Order: sequence, then C-alpha cells, then structure tokens
Amino acid sequence: MAAKKTLIPWSSAKPAPVVMISGGESVLVRMAKDRIVSAARKKDPEEVEFDAAAYQGGELEMAASPSLFSSAKLIVVDAVEKCSEAFLDDALSYLDAPNEEAVVLLLHGGGNRGAKLVKKLDAAGFPRIDAAVLKSESDRAKFAQARFKSAKRQIDESGMAALMSALGSDLAELNAGVDQLIEDTEGTITDAIVDRYYGGRVEATGFKVADAAVSGDAKSALSLLRHALSTGSDPVPLVAAVAMKLRGMAKVQGFSGSSGELASELKMAPWQVDRARREVRRWNEVALGQSLIAAAEADEAVKGGGRDPVYAVESFVSEVCRLSRTR
Repeated sequence: MAAKKTLIPWSSAKPAPVVMISGGESVLVRMAKDRIVSAARKKDPEEVEFDAAAYQGGELEMAASPSLFSSAKLIVVDAVEKCSEAFLDDALSYLDAPNEEAVVLLLHGGGNRGAKLVKKLDAAGFPRIDAAVLKSESDRAKFAQARFKSAKRQIDESGMAALMSALGSDLAELNAGVDQLIEDTEGTITDAIVDRYYGGRVEATGFKVADAAVSGDAKSALSLLRHALSTGSDPVPLVAAVAMKLRGMAKVQGFSGSSGELASELKMAPWQVDRARREVRRWNEVALGQSLIAAAEADEAVKGGGRDPVYAVESFVSEVCRLSRTR
C-alpha cells in the first residue's frame, strides 16, 4: 500500500493522536510545535517529554497510557532523527494502537534515521508537518507574506522588497521583523516604514549600494559604500549584494511572460522579477556580462585573493556604475 500524502504546512498544525514535525527549519518547528501544544493544553493533559536518543524501552507506552490523574496526555519526543533502537521499536508498535486521548508529538530534524517510522506514520494517515529549511529567498518571502496575511496586514511591493533586502537571508530574523512590524505599525507597510526600523542593517546598506550602482548613480553608490565601510561593514556582503542584483537582472534578460510565471521558473519572488526587469531595461547586454565578470573578480579579491578588500569593493562598485551608463 502506498504511503498517503499527509505532509501539511506548519500553519495548519494541530493535535492528533500521533503527529510529527519533520524538518530542520527551527522557526517553523517552533511555530508548529507552539500551535499543537497550545491546542492540546486546552484539555489540561499530563505532559511528558523524551529525548529519543536517550530513550529507554517501555517509556512511551507507560507515558501514553491513561492514568488516575488524567486521561489526556501530551507527549513531546525530541531528536527522533537520532532515536535509539528501543524508541524506534516502541514507536512502531505504538502506531498500531495509539491512545486516542493522547497527543504524541514527534520532532524529526531530518535525515534517514527513523525512516521506517516516517513511512509507517504516513501510511497510517497521521499528519506530518512540513518544517523543511527554506533555502530560497522566494520561499522566505512567501513565508513573510503569509504571516502578514494571517495577521490581516498589508505590505506593499516596495515594503516587501525593503524587508527582504534587510532581513531576507535569515528566517529567524525575518520572522522577528514581521512580528515587530505587525505589532508596532498601522496601515499598509511601505519601504519607508521598513527602512525606519531596519535601514541601518549591513544587508540593507548593501542593497542600497546595489540599487544606486545599477542605476548609474556613482555619487550615491560610493557615498553609501564609504559610509558602510567606515562604520565597520565587511566588504564581502557588500560585494555579494551588488552581485546578487546583477545576477537577478541577468536571469530575467530576454524572458517574456508574467512575473508570476517567471518567478517559479527562475526561483525568484514576483516582485524580484518585476524589479529586475525594470532595471535591466537600462543596461547594455555586453556591459551586463562584463559587470558579472567584475563581480566574480571582486568576490575573489575580498575573500582573500586580493591585497586590499576595501579597494576591491570600491573599484567594483565604480566599475558597475560606469558599465550601467554604457550604451
């Protein structure tokens, strides 16, 4: 019998006699776990926690069995991806006849260990929560959009672009930023609002440098760059921000179709496609290719291949500004 497809998003997590959170994205694991535990606690259960790696045989059955104190149980089992043989054996047996009054929450961080348990869980139709690491910026942007939508808040395209530029590389920071903007602001969230909260971050500064450089505004680009360097910013992420901007422009060059269609194909967010399209219209195709070569050389130079990382990033930004004006 083929395994049923029971993988569901973290936002739909709820108690079940057995439920697994599967994946290593700590933010999603925490949020899914909080939803399940909070809902399960409404029945005032007895609570037990296990570390699957240190588990001793018989503990699961004993913890899940009804007692004189409460028929409701909440059992949280951590590190299932490192589980002992005793836990694996007991968990496989428990799936055959789980206590319907209990909630057994299994946390599996990924990997092959416990694969037999995952397969049986799926085949039995128990829910498995998707907490896989969000590797692409597009996926992290979708996460942020979903958080705003759930809170019935609006963030416009420029605001989302600014938020992703400032916090989009780390889901934990992005999630905290979304929480703060929801809590501290009213109305539609714009780039000006985001910039007021997070505009001083290294990532945000790097993308401001990139915006100015690809538009050919050498004065602004170099001024922003020198301010960033003087306040302790590392040349490596500054070069990376400009290079990312150039690569996005190169990806959309020559493509037709809606931004939504291209976003999926190019693994970019729709707003990234729209912005890259606007920016690449001003560029000569040969000049864009030369700028990508310059980006690779600058990246090597600031990572130890050159004598002076500061000179390397300044020269790179100046070259991008010059090439952006090539016709």
